[in-house]
Amino acid sequence: MKQVISMNSALRLEIADFLRELEMPLTLEFEGCDEHCRYFYFSRPKHSTTLFVISDDGAGNWQVMIDGLASYEDYRFFPYLADCLRIHLQAEVEGLEDGKTLYQHFDEEWISLCIGEEIAWLKATLSLVPRYYLEFPVIENTYVSLDILSRFGVNLYSSTPRIYGYVQYLLRHGLLPHALPDASCVPSGVTDDGEVEVDVPQHVPVGKVKSWQTDGAETWESFSREDVELLLQLAEGYRQGKEVAGVVLNDIGTLYQEGVGIPVDKHQAEYWFRQAISAGDRMYAPSNLGDLYRKGGPGFPVSLPLAMQAYRLSEDPYAHYRIGQAYEEGWNGDPDPEKAFYWYRKAADEGHHLAIRRLRKADGEEE
Repeated sequence: MKQVISMNSALRLEIADFLRELEMPLTLEFEGCDEHCRYFYFSRPKHSTTLFVISDDGAGNWQVMIDGLASYEDYRFFPYLADCLRIHLQAEVEGLEDGKTLYQHFDEEWISLCIGEEIAWLKATLSLVPRYYLEFPVIENTYVSLDILSRFGVNLYSSTPRIYGYVQYLLRHGLLPHALPDASCVPSGVTDDGEVEVDVPQHVPVGKVKSWQTDGAETWESFSREDVELLLQLAEGYRQGKEVAGVVLNDIGTLYQEGVGIPVDKHQAEYWFRQAISAGDRMYAPSNLGDLYRKGGPGFPVSLPLAMQAYRLSEDPYAHYRIGQAYEEGWNGDPDPEKAFYWYRKAADEGHHLAIRRLRKADGEEE
């Protein structure tokens, strides 16, 4: 599916002028046209996993569009792009309530609703056909399939954030396949109004894992029984020599660390986090391994030196904050305030809330 903002203007779009007016970089990837409209396709460097599209039908009708599987950052950028186009064309926006701005209408609640609807549509489609094609992919004819999702421990009973998160991971790493659509990709249960008649598989959690975003927002990773069974199947395959991505091995470690659908086993968690690091996960697994050593547990003693070693393997701003803490408290020797604040500043520059708070405290800005 796609998300659309429509507007009306008799002016023409001068692309070069429009791009200069934007305060954030936007790259024009290519232009195209058909018998109905002229199209401009854009992306945001380092942010976009799909494309933005601006269309002009030559009769004063304009649309700004994004793919339903666009990145969260692009969803947030969407009303800004539309507002810049509105100002550039002196246009009127269709369907905008009186007194509301584009940012008020297309807010965080709207983003969550759109992503939820998109994943529900993806689930419904993949219940009927083998491929779900993106609307505006960076590479033409890119699609999502159950086969590739299953390789990452994701299925139709996974939670919306889990499916969406892994689709974004696959897009960012160029791992989604692409091929021309064929007859097998047309759902058979489509009604005259375009709706798919199918029961959407529902997520039923058997356990949740709490985590925090860089800005301090609390989030939960929810796992279904089907998630746990699939991840354990992937674990068994890995033990038999099959290749499994590092981020998936980290998920397996998380099941054992938190006891999601299986008994807590911190030694197994340690093993899987280390396998994840060996398989290339330099974001989540080192941080989780560091936390495992830092917190310890029954039959698993605390080891601050090992925690520090694990954090040093990570690209995660959270891990960089913990390295600062390690130097400040002397986890592996004498305290070293200079090195501690180097790492605090690094984590703060990356936006981590704990590091920002620590630096403010050092400057006397808060208790």
